Amino acid sequence: MPRTRQRITEITRREIVDRLLLESDPFYGRLELIPFLQRVWPLSQMPSRDSRFKNAEGDIWQHMVNNDDWTTAELLYDRLDLAKVPDEQFGRFLEFCLHPLTCPDRSRMESLAELFNSDLRNDGFEMRETSEISGRPIYKLTSIGNDGIGNAYEIVLSFAGEDREYVDQVAAILRSNDVSLFYDNYEEVTLWGKNLTEHLHKVYSSSARFCVMFISVNYAEKVWPTHERRSAFEKALASKEEYILPARFDDTEIPGLHKHIGYVDLRKKTPKELARMIVEKLGRSFQEDDSYVEISDDDIPF
Repeated sequence: MPRTRQRITEITRREIVDRLLLESDPFYGRLELIPFLQRVWPLSQMPSRDSRFKNAEGDIWQHMVNNDDWTTAELLYDRLDLAKVPDEQFGRFLEFCLHPLTCPDRSRMESLAELFNSDLRNDGFEMRETSEISGRPIYKLTSIGNDGIGNAYEIVLSFAGEDREYVDQVAAILRSNDVSLFYDNYEEVTLWGKNLTEHLHKVYSSSARFCVMFISVNYAEKVWPTHERRSAFEKALASKEEYILPARFDDTEIPGLHKHIGYVDLRKKTPKELARMIVEKLGRSFQEDDSYVEISDDDIPF
């Protein structure tokens, strides 16, 4: 993602990170270091600075886990450039520091959130509880005075209701892999009382990393998917980088979607296979989960 003007200043970032470095517990909590970092940085797609390894995941493992010859400050400031990454990415770092997978103790979670907020509020931001999972809060970086959508999601899903059965399985698998996503069935409380036209425009034109667009004849014809994809095209045009990830149930042409953009053919992919691709696109390792049952080929809506 291209560098944009930072609204969260380097002063604020360094105050927060330095405070984290003074904590007795590591910033990655009960996770291992590399799995934590993979939730914030696409390590497998980042170049290595050590000729022995093909990507950043390899050299960070070598110098932080195997040899332990980098300090945590060197990792965060020098190797990962945390003081200068886009606000969205800095927000993801803070969000995962507070995530229940990282920090299961609610009192510590609240203490860390207030520690972050004491500095973030100087720049007009705060860590705010926006949802929960397994009875524990999920914090998102939000701008004070708005709904904070801009940094809320890694993936947004755009689809027609007729294709929900397939999409629902993809969403469940992504959620089990701890992907932050916008899927309407998971947002009932958030959507309650909202002006949906304005809210969905913010969701699909926001700074989510990718919009997965489930294309079908129904998707082309329905009003809400049309609104969603227009907002997504707005973001794609502004970012000038990969944002829309087309996934096709059929060969329906979509106005505004360039015919040469690479797509996934869902006639040849199960929900699990597509979810795996999305997780890997985020630069993370896919975690197997047998708690769901895939629909049969006869039920896939093409």
